[in-house]
Amino acid sequence: MVIVSNLAITLYRAREVVSLDPSTADATGIAVHEGRIFSVGVFEELIDELSGYSVTVDERFSEAVIVPGFIEAHGHLLHNGLFNHHLWLGFDDRQRSDGSLDPGCRTIEDVLARLSEAAAQTPRGEHVFGAGFDPVFVGGRALTRQDLDSVSTEHFVSVMNASMHWGYANSTLLEAQGITADTEVLGVEKDANGEPTGAFAETALPLIFSAVSSMRQDPATSVRTGAQLAKLAGVTTHSDMAVITKGKSFDTYRALGLSGELPVRVVYSPHVHEMSKSFAPSELLAHVNDLQRESTDRFAVGPLKWISDGSIQGFTAALAWPGYCSGHDDHGILLLDEDDIVHGLRPFHEAGHQAAIHANGDAAIDVALRAIERLLTLSPRPDHRHRLEHCQMISSAQLRKAAALGVAINFFSNHLYYWGDIHRTSTMGPAKARRMDPAASAEAFGVTYSLHSDAPVTPVGPLFTMWCAVNRVTRSGITLGDAEKLTPLEALRAVTLGSAQLLHRDHELGSLEVGKAADFTVLAENPLTVEPYGIKDIAVLGTVLAGTPT
Repeated sequence: MVIVSNLAITLYRAREVVSLDPSTADATGIAVHEGRIFSVGVFEELIDELSGYSVTVDERFSEAVIVPGFIEAHGHLLHNGLFNHHLWLGFDDRQRSDGSLDPGCRTIEDVLARLSEAAAQTPRGEHVFGAGFDPVFVGGRALTRQDLDSVSTEHFVSVMNASMHWGYANSTLLEAQGITADTEVLGVEKDANGEPTGAFAETALPLIFSAVSSMRQDPATSVRTGAQLAKLAGVTTHSDMAVITKGKSFDTYRALGLSGELPVRVVYSPHVHEMSKSFAPSELLAHVNDLQRESTDRFAVGPLKWISDGSIQGFTAALAWPGYCSGHDDHGILLLDEDDIVHGLRPFHEAGHQAAIHANGDAAIDVALRAIERLLTLSPRPDHRHRLEHCQMISSAQLRKAAALGVAINFFSNHLYYWGDIHRTSTMGPAKARRMDPAASAEAFGVTYSLHSDAPVTPVGPLFTMWCAVNRVTRSGITLGDAEKLTPLEALRAVTLGSAQLLHRDHELGSLEVGKAADFTVLAENPLTVEPYGIKDIAVLGTVLAGTPT
């Protein structure tokens, strides 16, 4: 039977189409109508099947490989764009949105020299700000206010740690903020004499960054830059976790997202943990419900964000016995206990919202799982997909519990490369490091999971994230746990369909199937057939969003 129709179809030809649909395993073509996938199959067969339609053949990808659009399930699009325009103090080179590179700072002297150079070019009284610094790569030495005083005492000088769980400030900024030896706030680090060192962790960060208006650029520029960085990496849908959904910055963000002009879809997560400090629970729930009602397929509210502990390499993640292997005298900082999570999450859970709980250390993971178990006992709910974010140190027992509770896991697999050596020697120790980010165990236990970059903590790049999960290689070339390696197919599924499942969007995103959004990523090589160590080097040739090349 020949179907005759005046439907306008665009038929993209490719060398290979990796659809993640077993029924179209040998596909070389993908047909699109009104932004959705109309058909997938062998190109020549599609030409035959679609002969009765108005078909336009697009050959631009005929020598390339099409895969489902990459979905960054945990990043910070706005902050990635913001930091891309500020002074870079990280150890590794950084790619800018224009394709240029900022060289890394290999020593603390490099860091101070770069700050001093910026201060010399900044009018007196203004702010000098840098991002990406991490003490673990420069001999473990954190910045002090004296270090930053040597940069300038005629400017406010501050630095954001790569993890975004620590910050550093000079004496000028401390004095302006009224921070002294009498300041008793958790996270204000003090020296042996009780004086602030200039280092601030976790809940103390707003003391130095909340008043730093001069470091904030036009939010529209930040959003466009963050979206461009995502597009360059092949991302078609980008999560933005922990967004403060009130104020001028968010209003600008929302207008851009709802306009449809961004080259990526955005699923943003209101930072309920932080906003609950200034909103009554009923007000905050009403606000989130309003955001949900205005959501579109291009800009939508996603899981709500809570933070239960800190950063492992910053020694603020909450670790179970035996704690940090380097002899730190505590086991990190537990920001939320079981009751905090149950009471904070319950009204949103009962209203049908999804939670994304930052939990790095095994102690924090345990508390979060117990809290979710209590919550589901109090208010049973099918297919909630509450998530644990990062989840570096989850044990086998905890994974089994997550599976039983229907809790999804979002692994920060990039840590295996960037901080794997540090975790072996200085934080969790070799035994736990061998099974950090245990994605293969999650696969075996039937846990819904994804992988992410947490950009700007590490660069957005799903191919690199896949490479980390498949090879599990540290900077020094050590393999951390062969048993936890994913296959390339499992890794690709994790950054596409797995991410869509974590966002409750797998009915419309994550694979190339009829009726789903025509979002796909165009690659020079097939990540399922290249040598596994070469996955990170595959060139991204472009993206297609809702059937239109971006």
